[in-house]
Amino acid sequence: MSRLQRVLACLTVVTVGVAGPPGVASAATTLPTYTYVDLGTIGVPSTGEPAGSDAYALAADGTVVGVSTVDGIYNHHAFSWAGGVMTDLGTIYPGPYSASVANGVNGRGVVVGSTNVDATEPPHAFRYAGGVLTDLGTGYGAGSGSQANDVNDSGTVVGTRYERQGAPTRAAVWRDGRIVDLGTLGGRAGQWGTDSIAYAVNGAGQVVGGALTPGGALHAFVWTGGALTDLGTLGGVTESTYARDISDSGHVVGASQNRSGQVHATLWRAGTVRDLGTLGGNYSEARAVNDAGQVVGLARTAGGQPYPERAFLWQGGRMVDLNGRVRGLPSGVTLRSAEDVNDDGLIVGFACPFDCAAGGDAARRAYLLVPTAR
Repeated sequence: MSRLQRVLACLTVVTVGVAGPPGVASAATTLPTYTYVDLGTIGVPSTGEPAGSDAYALAADGTVVGVSTVDGIYNHHAFSWAGGVMTDLGTIYPGPYSASVANGVNGRGVVVGSTNVDATEPPHAFRYAGGVLTDLGTGYGAGSGSQANDVNDSGTVVGTRYERQGAPTRAAVWRDGRIVDLGTLGGRAGQWGTDSIAYAVNGAGQVVGGALTPGGALHAFVWTGGALTDLGTLGGVTESTYARDISDSGHVVGASQNRSGQVHATLWRAGTVRDLGTLGGNYSEARAVNDAGQVVGLARTAGGQPYPERAFLWQGGRMVDLNGRVRGLPSGVTLRSAEDVNDDGLIVGFACPFDCAAGGDAARRAYLLVPTAR
């Protein structure tokens, strides 16, 4: 049984014409259709706010991680979802207003993110495995913070850390009990801002993110073998560019300002930089790429309605609104962002099941899109 079939076997939703693995790599120009799965929430607030959740990452076996309401708008926890069940991963500090968020998961079930560690300390990066939440630390003293964004199957964790509240963030790797500072592309923000940030790591240990240049511009980088390499830009004046994901085949995606001044989803591949366009609006950002070359993210439409951004799929040289690719999408639901895609073509992100503008971020709901038969 394939990974995709195992996921489908666990779902309790009604699907239409569900098949096995979609084979998108061999049919790159044939756009898939999907079944929508609302992943729900850990709990329902007792204070009247809408229950909310976001899905941020997806493992090869279909395990989804993210963040969900527990019992109040200020009390949200990291979750892991598998087989139709959402599990609360908890926090290291269990006091009032406790919070945690899961940003990455690997094929061995290891989850990473950030969590409160006490009543006053900034959040710290965590590793969750075997039911245990472990503080990965910061490498600094009291008052410092960190966040883990991704983990590969060998256990390498990437993210950011900062020495104190308000200090610049620095890209970091947690590996073999050590914290490695990835540095910058020659620039430094000073008292405030971002020196560098690491968003993703692939199976080979290549890390991608964004880092400052000597001129103060943020550029996308790939870190391989201890060295940062500038990936280049789309030619924008401010050169605001960053990489959000890297596949095992070495394809990198993110966003860059182009020569017209707009920030667009970007693909770096074999030494080239490609503008992936938008859905008719003035902004897009790629969040993830799989080994089949499918790219997902969020983009603005020409009219910007009903919400400013919509989830997109880029495949075979074409960007499409994922809202138009879901069979039987429930009335009122809008897919706002696609955050991750695995090699079976499963996609996760967050949607608005009703008016997000009225309900705020708490109104968002984590979703899973499962490819269906064509």
